[in-house]
Amino acid sequence: MANMAWRMVIELVAGIAIGFGIGYGLDWLFGTMPIFLILFIGLGFVAGVRTMMRTAQEVQNMHMAKATDEKEG
Repeated sequence: MANMAWRMVIELVAGIAIGFGIGYGLDWLFGTMPIFLILFIGLGFVAGVRTMMRTAQEVQNMHMAKATDEKEG
């Protein structure tokens, strides 16, 4: 379970970091410093949370399947 928790944390941080990189790059390119940075950090956060929720759903499905197998067997 600990590796799943780390996976979820890394997914969130990666989403924010990628959003930061894209936003900073676009702001540097266009000279509009905080606009794209804030926008893409927000989008990165949302993407990270969605990925974390998907991982949590996978874990829940895995536990439900395990419980069903133990109940049948």
